[in-house]
Amino acid sequence: MEARVRAIPAPVGGWNARDSLDQMKEDEAIILDNWFPKDGEVAIRGGYTAYADTLGDNVETLAEFHSGATRKFLAAANGNIWDISSSGAGSSLASGFSVNRWQTANFNGSMGLVNGTDAPQTFDGSTVASMTVSGTGLSVANLVGINVFKSRTYFWEADSQDFWYSAVNALGGALTKFPLSRVGQFGGNLVTMGTWTRDGGDGVDDLAVFFMSSGEVIIYQGSDPGDAADWALVGVFRIGAPLSIRGVVKVGPDLIVMTKDGYFPLSKVLYIGRGTQKGAISDKINGAVSEAAREYGANYGWQAILYPRGNQLIFNVPVTTNTTYNQHVFNTLTGAACRFKGINARCWGVYNDRLYFGGNAAVFLADEGHDDNGSNIEADGLPGFTYLGSRAKIKQVTAIQPVMSSEGSLPLALSVGSDFSTPLPSYNPSSFAATGAEWDAATWDSADWTGGSQILKSWYSQGAIGMNFAARVRVSTKAQPVKWYATNYMYKNGGLL
Repeated sequence: MEARVRAIPAPVGGWNARDSLDQMKEDEAIILDNWFPKDGEVAIRGGYTAYADTLGDNVETLAEFHSGATRKFLAAANGNIWDISSSGAGSSLASGFSVNRWQTANFNGSMGLVNGTDAPQTFDGSTVASMTVSGTGLSVANLVGINVFKSRTYFWEADSQDFWYSAVNALGGALTKFPLSRVGQFGGNLVTMGTWTRDGGDGVDDLAVFFMSSGEVIIYQGSDPGDAADWALVGVFRIGAPLSIRGVVKVGPDLIVMTKDGYFPLSKVLYIGRGTQKGAISDKINGAVSEAAREYGANYGWQAILYPRGNQLIFNVPVTTNTTYNQHVFNTLTGAACRFKGINARCWGVYNDRLYFGGNAAVFLADEGHDDNGSNIEADGLPGFTYLGSRAKIKQVTAIQPVMSSEGSLPLALSVGSDFSTPLPSYNPSSFAATGAEWDAATWDSADWTGGSQILKSWYSQGAIGMNFAARVRVSTKAQPVKWYATNYMYKNGGLL
């Protein structure tokens, strides 16, 4: 019987945790760990390297200060606020704090910092100092959140339904309380605040958005909460409960919010309401998001961050606080999703357009190089099952050809499943195409190159029989970039079912 060859594109459509295996597209993935889907290819994610590694324990805040020509990078760890604008040891700007989880906002040439326990602070580009702030009935150290909206600074306390606002052009100062508790219908406390722009730019259509722990979203327009003629309620809406004070990120004019139901753009979820995942950017992986929220929702470290340089929208998932973190990552150009593993980030920050994260005792530069601070990056991809052109015929796959590029010897392991039987990662690589080598052994693949990136197109013998097939591709490397373009199947048709 004549052998046929069919090319299946790499899973550029991204991770799909929504559809049944039978309905999933061939260019989507059941598993896509540390493979980042791009247009026409899937690439191993970038590595990371130590940037500031003498800060002490518990790096839990990273923040960029930018005013005029002054640009600084701050970190909070070990009860200190550090200047880490240059790599190395870092310089302590202030010490003696009880909490490292600061929320920050740049405003009028300064930065405000609050953490809900210590006295609020300011940073002017060189010095950290106590913020001048007061309010009738306010315990200033309880201020846990800060935001800027229409030339005023807004604050809120932990476990409170209300917010406080400043005078025009003031960072702190004498604050006035606004009782959101009189507006909502479902209760809950104020978790975070954002600015939603409906006209595509800053202007009169900017709206103040308050996210409550109950899932209420309370939206106002205007610029002066103390003036009924200049502060009007737009509406009260209901979405899934927000996951974190750091779980809202601005992407263009829109706000993306991390909720227990998924990751939603505000412009869509308000008009759809709760109870459907339609409109979520996480639509295809909402099952995984919801499960993570149920299992890890109480852990600290949920955060959303936009990384334009890498075309990535990143959602940090604290599997175990202080120990294990994953990331749900979306390509901002294609919308395709994947999962990053092995990056144990307590917090994230962008400085000078580069991506950084805080670990247990150091700050790392992310998306840098091809290894994780000296360790291998292990990528695991399982595309959707393919019927190889016919749902009616039994096929026998005799060989697999992953079409990839690399700059050197590539440790590669393959396993093939048939009829929706997921190939397990625990299979011994010697039973695949690689001959007799264990994981991380450079002899897994017979091709060794020197010089620039070259195409790997080796065929690997297989013996799978069934109606549909999926080839799991695993790579472990710390030496070179790897790209995955397609997987070719050599097979023979059998009889009709």
